[in-house]
Amino acid sequence: MSSRPVGITIISVLLFLNVAFYAVLAVLSIVNHDALAALLRAMSPAGAGPAAVHLAMGRFELPYYGAMILFTWALAVGFWKLWDWTRIAILVLIGINLLGVAVAPFIVVRNGTAGLAPLVRIASSVLISLLVGWYLMSGKVRAAFREAATNRQSRLTQVNARHVI
Repeated sequence: MSSRPVGITIISVLLFLNVAFYAVLAVLSIVNHDALAALLRAMSPAGAGPAAVHLAMGRFELPYYGAMILFTWALAVGFWKLWDWTRIAILVLIGINLLGVAVAPFIVVRNGTAGLAPLVRIASSVLISLLVGWYLMSGKVRAAFREAATNRQSRLTQVNARHVI
């Protein structure tokens, strides 16, 4: 059995916590939309955050949270079980995030909300994305995912061989 690196365990736990957070957002969108709006605005200092996008979703807000619960759950389980597609999916999402962060300063300036808070949020997003991306591409992590895939394939081959005999 392959050994899961500590950082992958931490990422998996954070993803499971993210599932719970999306569940809270989904419940708030049903029972108290004003509280949801307040929470999203609190997460968006000077307009640099998720509030504008989430609140603009209208009736698609709840299906979005449902889809994110399912997707994030799959990622969390995948990291826990070392499914390589989840590592690749996160790397793709990091790339998308970095593209979005590249235009974020222009949006902040255009909106007239330039200040320290949005710039710190942008800089921290870039730093975290780069660190997680670097970690996921490190040899130790790739080897752990590769070893897990090999072990799964070996078990599957053994099971198939038993059924043939």
